[in-house]
Amino acid sequence: MKIKLTQNGEWHWLTGGIVVSLLSIATYVLFEKLSYKDYPFGITAGVAYIAASFKYVFVSLADNPVIQKNWTSPAAFVEFIMLFGIILGAYIGAKRSKNYSPEVIPAVWEKYHGTNVWKRFGVVLLGGFCLGLGTMLAVGCTTGNILQGWAHLSLGSMVAGACFFIAGIIVAKLLYPKAGGR
Repeated sequence: MKIKLTQNGEWHWLTGGIVVSLLSIATYVLFEKLSYKDYPFGITAGVAYIAASFKYVFVSLADNPVIQKNWTSPAAFVEFIMLFGIILGAYIGAKRSKNYSPEVIPAVWEKYHGTNVWKRFGVVLLGGFCLGLGTMLAVGCTTGNILQGWAHLSLGSMVAGACFFIAGIIVAKLLYPKAGGR
């Protein structure tokens, strides 16, 4: 099946929306069958599954009830496998778009903040920490809250999603104060 792309090699927004909706339905059904859970998919439990595997390195974690729950949960294992699918799918999509060019320092970052790799690494690390904190506070990741929560008209997910967008706009304005469509 050939999907028509826009001039810059991206999918049209409607095509992407339909594909995401169909995948959302498919993953909902798949998750219900594979992991006996009847709520929308996400990837937070997959990351928790990775964290739970550290119980073999740090023996004191083995008795932690949260670690035990995430290590034995079928849903956490399914979401762990899904993480690999996300990485593989993103890579395949990037390669097929013909616009794939990996870069350590993106051009817009270099324009505003220079070429220091360690500064970029530090900001990315801080951003990842903040994202994890936000995931904990919102009781789920952006994927689960926005793609699935909004589809189910979950008020909590709508509030969390609105906060994600607002925070994203604020951070973008702080990091790139003069960037924009002008």
